[in-house]
Amino acid sequence: MPDRHHGDLGIEAFSLDGVAYQCYAAEEPLSVHDCYEKQRDKLTTDLGKLRSNKNDMGQLLGKVVLHRYVLLVHRNDSRQLISHASKKSSEVVDWGLPFVHPQFKIVIETDDDYAAEREVLHSIPTPLVEPPEISDDHRAAWAEENPDLRNTAYAKLEKIRTSPGTIDAVIESLTKQYLKGENTLERLRSASPEVHRGVISARAQREELLALEYPPGLNDTQGKLAEISKEFANALRTDFPMLSNSTASMLSWSAVADWLMRCPLDFEAAS
Repeated sequence: MPDRHHGDLGIEAFSLDGVAYQCYAAEEPLSVHDCYEKQRDKLTTDLGKLRSNKNDMGQLLGKVVLHRYVLLVHRNDSRQLISHASKKSSEVVDWGLPFVHPQFKIVIETDDDYAAEREVLHSIPTPLVEPPEISDDHRAAWAEENPDLRNTAYAKLEKIRTSPGTIDAVIESLTKQYLKGENTLERLRSASPEVHRGVISARAQREELLALEYPPGLNDTQGKLAEISKEFANALRTDFPMLSNSTASMLSWSAVADWLMRCPLDFEAAS
């Protein structure tokens, strides 16, 4: 359900066989009780939108009659949430909405209820996410449009007394990996939004720890760059088996390039 124009009416999606879906992930860390309360309140609020927006919802659904409402949460640790869903099921039926079936039920689910679908997702053929080739013209055009990013990486590599020719070659290679990574992420966004979000999240989490695990003053800088890339590639392959080895490696080097150009990966000047 698009939500940028007058909201989503309280549901994430619906199927033509009469199932409405709403997703909610409360911001952690939370105790079991606090998580339950946030999930309970979310369910209550969004169900209320079925009634307050009944005219718009009726027009949206057309002839579809809802017999099932799925609240998809990141974890379900309280039986009280299930009890609350049962109570609200009866209340919604009592509202007498024309698009709600008399046997309407609310269920609480997590991604564990979609294990088979998750396996199908992970088995998406790799050609759907194979990195596109980047031409020298494309790389050169990007470097010309983003001189500050290139200069930042150059200044960091210059600290380790690498020759200018070597720095240029490394930056050209990193730029190519960076562009291939960004283009591959765009393909993933269409082919598998779940994996796309996961890779972006994993990269952000890795970045947060980067300055702690690899602070300025590294010895064997080139070896450390390769180690950082290899560690991240292995993590991506473990978490997202549908990524090929080459794609995971390319995405990891793309992240290294991004961290060099924008973020906390830096070196101490050689003495």
